[in-house]
Amino acid sequence: MERAAWLKRMRDKAEALYDHFSPLEDWKESELYATETHREYLQSFLERVPPHSALLSAACGAGRYDGILLEAGHSVVGIDQSAGMLARAREHFPQVHYDKIGLQEMDFRETFDGAICIDAMEHICPEDWPGILQNFWEALKPNGVLYFTANVAEAEKEVVEQAYERAKAQGLPVVFGEVVDQVEEGFSFFLSYEDVFDIPKEAIGERGDVAVYHYYPPLKQVQAWIGEAGLAIEKQGTGKWYEHFVVRKR
Repeated sequence: MERAAWLKRMRDKAEALYDHFSPLEDWKESELYATETHREYLQSFLERVPPHSALLSAACGAGRYDGILLEAGHSVVGIDQSAGMLARAREHFPQVHYDKIGLQEMDFRETFDGAICIDAMEHICPEDWPGILQNFWEALKPNGVLYFTANVAEAEKEVVEQAYERAKAQGLPVVFGEVVDQVEEGFSFFLSYEDVFDIPKEAIGERGDVAVYHYYPPLKQVQAWIGEAGLAIEKQGTGKWYEHFVVRKR
């Protein structure tokens, strides 16, 4: 199978899955943060942007973090590739302007004082990482700030190694770090994309996320891509599931 076509299929599947799960995205205030590290880094981001900033919420999903940006006194533009998730976001925050734009298609030019991209870059293939970080650089005003999270290979070494061997055995055109299926606690099988649509949404919840493409780059590679994009790391740390980065446009 040709890799470019396979990656396009993986991206289409992710979009369809998030559309499928969008009706469940009705989180409560107590569920806003995935972890305390998310809270810490989002607050660090907000401390670094000027008052009354124009902010981009990229891969915003159902707008989970957008209310926090609004409450801090900023204006927000949200983008996502899932129409279903955007519909949920508009229900939560009708005052926010939302557009169906993928990270790969961003074409803003010095529009935002800051941007967030939380719990989304794990679905980005290695070929697209440099271009997306460049897109953020272009979207930010001079000295603008970006907060994003990433899954890194070092944090899930065993998962990544096993997934790579499974995918190669299936003849898939993967590179090391890509996970296209995953064992989920509570299930006695590999959760496939097809399984997700056969199991009631309420029974599977957000765990269906594991059924679509993930990429775990090496931490040093992420740091290199950040520098190559003209961004400087101001704060970095490891949370329960993610590596967290607050970076500034140089």
